[in-house]
Amino acid sequence: MNGTTSEDIGATVLDVVSDVLGRSPEDLRDQPVLAAHDWDSIASLEALAQLESGFGIRLELRDFHAARTVGDMTALVAAALGH
Repeated sequence: MNGTTSEDIGATVLDVVSDVLGRSPEDLRDQPVLAAHDWDSIASLEALAQLESGFGIRLELRDFHAARTVGDMTALVAAALGH
């Protein structure tokens, strides 16, 4: 899961979120706002755990919960990786 380019990071984040939500990546591309899907605290924590484990990073919980879209989440992961 350790994508190194921004494109790889975005694809991996999209895959994790789509898996957690049981939605297709296309659904999330069409409607990237997480609240429009079944995004709740359990889904959020599951995605956080998968992203931290997969990328070998730690994300600030407050910043992670402030992410409203897949793009916001991708930016957080990229920043934690130094991209």
